[in-house]
Amino acid sequence: MKPIIALLFLASGISSAQAPTEFALNDGRVRFHAPATWTAIMEKRDGNPQAIAFQVPNAAAAGTDDAADVTVKTRQLGSPADFGAAVADEQERARAQAGYEADGTADAGQHRYFVQRGGTRYLVRDSFRLVGAIAVEVRCRRPLLAATPTGWSNDFDGGCDRLVASLQP
Repeated sequence: MKPIIALLFLASGISSAQAPTEFALNDGRVRFHAPATWTAIMEKRDGNPQAIAFQVPNAAAAGTDDAADVTVKTRQLGSPADFGAAVADEQERARAQAGYEADGTADAGQHRYFVQRGGTRYLVRDSFRLVGAIAVEVRCRRPLLAATPTGWSNDFDGGCDRLVASLQP
């Protein structure tokens, strides 16, 4: 009997050590899910804007200054009518980044582009959603490294898609 209890205790400790996958901003008014393998490296849950940034592990970037990351940023708006202007402001900030080049992909609610960080080109995808009177931007940014497997890139993009789809009021 004691071995079973010890095993159950060990199992409960392992499950509680897992990374959280559910997150909230703006006092719970914006909720979303992130993959358990993404590490939250920055959280700002007070004021306006609020944000949570995740680092996404990529073995191809090991030993370099390059890293894939995802940031969920919220901004409380005066009214939902201000959403278009908020998106335009964020897109203008994106265009001001070093090495900005539009991706050319047309997708409503998404801005895809390339930037240069150090000697590495990055693919960036900004998705925008309105939750009540809160503008939500999900920025998915990954380095374009020759050693990165296609499967990893597909997993990263799928994780971003699922995070955006999970946004809830």
